[in-house]
Amino acid sequence: MGGTFQTTLKRFPVTVVFVLALTLYLFHLISIEAKGDEKLFWVTGYYLSTGTLLSLTLHLWCEEVKRNSRKWMIQITMHALLIADTWFLYSLSPERSLTEIGIAHAAALFALGLSVFFLSFTQAKNDIPSWNFATSSIGALATSLVIGSIMSGGISLLILSLHTLFGIDVSYKCYLYILTLCNVCLALFLFLGLLPQGKEKHNDRPLPNAFLNSIIHYLFLPLEIGYMIVLYIYAGSILANWELPIGWVSWLVTIMMGGCIIIEFGLYPARMEKEKRTDRLIARWLPILALPLLILMTVSIGRRLQDYGITINRLYLLTFNLWCYLVCIGLLTNRARRISWIPISFACIFLLVSILPVNYASITRNKIHKDIETSLKQATTHPLPLSKDIYETCLKEMPHAQAANLNNRIRYMRDWFGWESLQDLVASNVSLYTLPETEPESHSYRGQTSSPVSVNIPQGYNKLTAIEQQISGTDNALPETWWKNGTLPVLIEGTNDTLYFDLSILKELNQYETEPMPPTVLRCSSPEKSFILTRFSLNYSEQEPEDTYLSFNGYLFTK
Repeated sequence: MGGTFQTTLKRFPVTVVFVLALTLYLFHLISIEAKGDEKLFWVTGYYLSTGTLLSLTLHLWCEEVKRNSRKWMIQITMHALLIADTWFLYSLSPERSLTEIGIAHAAALFALGLSVFFLSFTQAKNDIPSWNFATSSIGALATSLVIGSIMSGGISLLILSLHTLFGIDVSYKCYLYILTLCNVCLALFLFLGLLPQGKEKHNDRPLPNAFLNSIIHYLFLPLEIGYMIVLYIYAGSILANWELPIGWVSWLVTIMMGGCIIIEFGLYPARMEKEKRTDRLIARWLPILALPLLILMTVSIGRRLQDYGITINRLYLLTFNLWCYLVCIGLLTNRARRISWIPISFACIFLLVSILPVNYASITRNKIHKDIETSLKQATTHPLPLSKDIYETCLKEMPHAQAANLNNRIRYMRDWFGWESLQDLVASNVSLYTLPETEPESHSYRGQTSSPVSVNIPQGYNKLTAIEQQISGTDNALPETWWKNGTLPVLIEGTNDTLYFDLSILKELNQYETEPMPPTVLRCSSPEKSFILTRFSLNYSEQEPEDTYLSFNGYLFTK
C-alpha cells in the first residue's frame, strides 16, 4: 500500500495535492458547520474539485509528451486559467443570473471529464487503447467507491458501537469526517493507484468481454429493435393520416439513438478482434435503420419551435438531433472502425454552442426579450417598463391565448435569466402566476339535415353503414393544437379509417342556422370509402383543448 501511494504521488503529484486540499477543506466545512460566506464555500469547492480533475487529465496527457518545457507550460497555463475562472465566479453579483455561466461551465466540465479517457490517445492507430483505458478506469473508479463505502460504513458502525456498548457520546461530525476520509480521500487515492500505466495504459489488444457481449446481444439489441419497430409503425401511421408527430416522439428517438451508440461501443472490441459477420452487420445496419427515424425527431422539434417558439432546451435538442445525423453518417462512412470521435464531437459541439459570447442561452434570451417587447408595444402606448396595474390592464385587453402566451414568456425569462433581464420591460412586482379573469375564447359549429333526408349513393359504392359517434378532448384521441392544421381527424369506431372534419366546411355549414344543411361529403383516409355528414355539433377552445367535444351522424359508404 505504501509503495502504491509513492507511485501515485510520483505519477500524479498535483492531483494528490488537490485531493488532500479538498479533503482538508471538507473537514473545515464540517468543523464550522458550513457557516459563513456561502459564496466563498461554493467557489472554493469548485476550484478544488475541478482542479483535481484538471490535474489528472493533464498528468495523463503529459505522460505522452517528451519535452519538459512543454509540459510545464501547459500545466501552468491551464491552472492559471482555472484560478482566473474561479476568481471570475467569486466576483459575480449575487443577483446575476447564472444560466449562461452555469451551462458554459457544465459543457467545459463535461469536455474535461471526457479528456481523461481520450486526450492521451490522439496518436493511436485505432480506438482499442482508449477503449481499454476507459473501461479499466471506470472499473477502477467503481471499485474504489465500493471499497470507500465499505470502509466508511464499517468504521461508522464501529464508532456507533462505542456509544451502544459503553455509552460514549460521539458527535455527528465524527461520522461526517469518516465519510469524507473514506469516500473522498481514500477512494480517490485508490482510483489513482489503479489507473493503468505504461504498456498497460496503451494496450492495443482487443479485450472483448463475454458478459458485455451477452448483455448487448440478448438485452440491449432486442430493446433497441423494439424501439425502432414502434417508431417505424408510428411513422407509417402519421404518414397514412398525413399528421405531424407529437413532442413525445423526440424522447423516444433520443433513447433509440442512445441505445444505438451504446451498442456500437459495446461491440467494438469484439469486432476489432474477430470481425464476426453478425457483429459487422449489426454495426452497419443500426445507423442505417436509425437515420430515417431522426426525421421524426426533426419534424417534432420543428413543430414545437413553430408552435411555442425557441427555448434553451429546444435549441439544444435540435442540435443533438443534427449531431445524431452526423453520427449515423459517420458510422456508415468509416464502417464503425473508429468510435472515439462520437463522444469527442458531442463534447466539442456542446462546448461550442455554450461558451462563446453568442450562445444558445443568449440567443434565447435576446429572442424572447424582443418578442415580449414587441407584444407590449403593440398592446399599449404606455412607456416601458410597465407597472403592475398597466401590465394587468394589457392582459385583460388581450385575447386570452395571447395574454397567456405573453405571461408565460415573461415567466420563462424570469425563471431562467432573472428579473434583470426584464427590468426594461415590466416592474418586478407584477404577478406572473394568475391571469386576469377572462373567459377563454370558444368556438361552436352546428348543423343538421332535414328529417327525413334523401342521400344519393355515390357511384361505385355498394355497402352502407350508419354512423353515430361522439369524441371528447379528454379521451386523448385528438392531436395537439389540431385546429392549427384546419382539420380535425377522427377515427371511425369499428374501422381503421380516419374521417377528416375540415373547419372551413364546418363554418360554411354553420351558416344554415334557420334551415337544414345539405348532406355533405367528408374525406376519408381510405380511397375505398366515402362519408356523408348529416348532423354535427363541434365545440372547442384553443386555450383548453381538453374541452373539445364533437358529435356527428352520417353514412359510411364502402366499395
